[in-house]
Amino acid sequence: MKKLLLFDIDGTLIRSNGAGRLTLAYALEKRFGTAGPLEHYNMSGKTDPRIITDLLTAVGISPKEIQTNLPAIYELMAEHGQDIFAQRGITACVGVPELLAALNARDDVLLGLLTGNSQLTAPLKLTAAGIDPLQFKVGAYGSDAMDRNELPTLGMARANQLTGELFDGNNTVIIGDTPADILCARAGKATAVAVASGWHAAATLAEYRPDFLFENFGDTSGVLDALLPAPERP
Repeated sequence: MKKLLLFDIDGTLIRSNGAGRLTLAYALEKRFGTAGPLEHYNMSGKTDPRIITDLLTAVGISPKEIQTNLPAIYELMAEHGQDIFAQRGITACVGVPELLAALNARDDVLLGLLTGNSQLTAPLKLTAAGIDPLQFKVGAYGSDAMDRNELPTLGMARANQLTGELFDGNNTVIIGDTPADILCARAGKATAVAVASGWHAAATLAEYRPDFLFENFGDTSGVLDALLPAPERP
């Protein structure tokens, strides 16, 4: 049975060195003249529309006005990202290039993304880190839903539509670096793989009881064993 592997981006596949926060500040200030309390806002594990809504409602902008402007904000973020991502030293996390190469050599997996980033920004970040976004055949993005927990079902549905195969929680793995990623996997009844390559310590992630937990993806074979366990022998 083929497995669907849905990867988070920031802190899981890449380290963006604050580039995402800069593009968000640029877009909000250009569109609304303010980025709200962005300087003190914790973006970890949240979707772009959740972050944008929190920041702008905090300075009195109505949710309806924010919703109307979301597509324009995403475009401005991507526009600024094209200008600055290459300059910000975005890098792949430890072991990620080797892991993706090993996964791409197999025919029993379908690679996808499950990220709080918008669909416009996600490929730009990956490209800046030297990761080919085209290897991820499906995606569920922050621009699809404000609630991250709605994204697993969407990612599975898109994989089903693309391949004609049945993907559900039994053959889907969600890989991320935050407690929100683990909770998201649980919401989708999928396997939860956590990695402490972002901004949460392994001890913190362990409190949320992921199925597998790694400090980083440096041990390619060990990660593959977790993502794609060999069939049990009689």
